[in-house]
Amino acid sequence: MDMNKNTKAKIFPRRKAQVSFEFMISIMMGLFVVLTLLVLFSNKLHDVMEDNKSQQVDAILGIIDDEVTFAKGAMTGYTRTFELPVTIEGQNYSLNLTDGTVYISYLGQDYSRGFSHKVNGSICLAEVNETTRSFAVQRFATEVTLSPCPDCVPNFANCTWYDTRGTCDTLGDLKQECRDRYCLCE
Repeated sequence: MDMNKNTKAKIFPRRKAQVSFEFMISIMMGLFVVLTLLVLFSNKLHDVMEDNKSQQVDAILGIIDDEVTFAKGAMTGYTRTFELPVTIEGQNYSLNLTDGTVYISYLGQDYSRGFSHKVNGSICLAEVNETTRSFAVQRFATEVTLSPCPDCVPNFANCTWYDTRGTCDTLGDLKQECRDRYCLCE
């Protein structure tokens, strides 16, 4: 029986070591899976954040495009002042208008949008801020001009809709929407 005792003593430590080794391997595999999932989720989160930034820049470019396009279709003499956001997700951006194309530089990336018609003006802002966020769009006989307007303050309380169909006040339920979008401020 002494031999059985020695044999059992020799076998049990190995079994304990084997169980510990297998446990450590399973822990390492679990950590590897968790680490892999974290990397995949962080990559997806980064992509979503980049898409969100691009959408916000596109929204600013869309505001400018809408203002210029509306001015192109308006009657001669149309003037409108509008404002752009100061930051994109808390970060400053630069804005340039050259040869009828608007450029936005934001966090080292450049975005641009061209117009389907000629737009005059030259804007070169290293940083859009509270004093440089206002812009004026004007319709002349043959051209549309976009320019910075640092002294402009949009005021929609006293304005008229420049159209032969009448004023915003004649539109009933659409009065406020008309004022927000189409009014020419004096």
